[in-house]
Amino acid sequence: MRPQARLAAAMEILGAVLGSNRAADRLLASWQRNNRYAGAKDRRAVSEMVYAGLRQQGVRRWRLEAAGLELTPRHFMLADPDLTPEQAAALCDGSNHAPPPLDEAEREALAAMPPADQAPLWAKVNLPPELCDLAAEQFGDSLEAELAALNGRAPLDLRVNSLKAKRADILEQLAAEGIAAVPTPYSPLGIRLEKQVRLESHPLYTDGLIEPQDEAAQLAGLLLGARPGETVIDLCAGAGGKTLLLGAQMRNKGRLIAADRDGRRLDRLKPRLGRAGLNGAGLDIVETCGPDKLPALLEAMEGQADRVLLDVPCSGSGTWRRNPESRWRFGPEALDDLRAAQADLLRQGARLLRPGGILLYATCSIFGFENDQPVDAFLADHPDMRPVPLAQAWGAALSTDCPFSDDRLRLSPLRHGTDGFFAAVMQRQA
Repeated sequence: MRPQARLAAAMEILGAVLGSNRAADRLLASWQRNNRYAGAKDRRAVSEMVYAGLRQQGVRRWRLEAAGLELTPRHFMLADPDLTPEQAAALCDGSNHAPPPLDEAEREALAAMPPADQAPLWAKVNLPPELCDLAAEQFGDSLEAELAALNGRAPLDLRVNSLKAKRADILEQLAAEGIAAVPTPYSPLGIRLEKQVRLESHPLYTDGLIEPQDEAAQLAGLLLGARPGETVIDLCAGAGGKTLLLGAQMRNKGRLIAADRDGRRLDRLKPRLGRAGLNGAGLDIVETCGPDKLPALLEAMEGQADRVLLDVPCSGSGTWRRNPESRWRFGPEALDDLRAAQADLLRQGARLLRPGGILLYATCSIFGFENDQPVDAFLADHPDMRPVPLAQAWGAALSTDCPFSDDRLRLSPLRHGTDGFFAAVMQRQA
């Protein structure tokens, strides 16, 4: 593909990203499937153009507004701060598979665009102004550094399935195959690949020895401290990444219930269970509970659970480096609904616990109003629940000294190299 054709392809894909709620990586994969003629270098170049645009979305939106151009996929790509008006004109030459030529208004607007270094803070950190203000309250003087890290590329982390393998053996096998990998610094089950590698057809994945999972999510699952023979409920299981970890912790013994209000997401867990060695061969430790059965579950299991994991719906702001398009799809108007859902789930989770049972509340969010605030409000209203300091919960669950000094788990890409994540452990009084 010529550079003109690559630009046209990036415009097409960005049109789909900006005009829908679909994830950019899935739209890119769909384009690649439908355009088999594109070679590996072409696919990589188009992908880099799309993600560069998404990670510069604030600056590009600001430049377009300043120049009086409408936000369209074409203009969005032409607002690249590294693209001169002359280069834009050369790429948009109207030739075969190239974008149409610039009109006079576009030429004048591109020439009048202000340089990126003059952009306001919200544009530089790639956040809508309202979210930038909220993030500033959270991070203060470290705002730009924290959000720059959150705007970078995420590593590919893997979790070793402890039912089937040991981390040292997986690292040895990856090294033998020439795949550069290192242990994650905090999770004893984690492996971090130095480059993105497609593992969907690799035997380590198809045989259930590894699962892609960010180190922060691994730590949240491990921190619950699930043990063999217990009754454990993953109340917001989604597609079941943490359910698989909990099942391995329980060594396939006990009762593990994966519940979620979204039945479609929960359906994605079922084929993963057999691959992970959890369900099958008469074991069937994991039960799934979709929205139709959830009310009955909450009633029947009241006061029965040893441990409950609440990875609640949230802004997803801690994962924005994986999904940079998401930060422009989340508006402050959604906060009230999220706060209500988070508070409701905390109450439901607590009712499921037996006396002495453990509740873990987690989000993949950087914002305190989704993290500490709902936990503090919940504890104030529930004197039968007490907070468990992170060091105590860590020692009980992982049998090692806690590497963090906070009272709760607060992770960020800048300080820890993980997704942004929060977790708080609580215990129902005996």
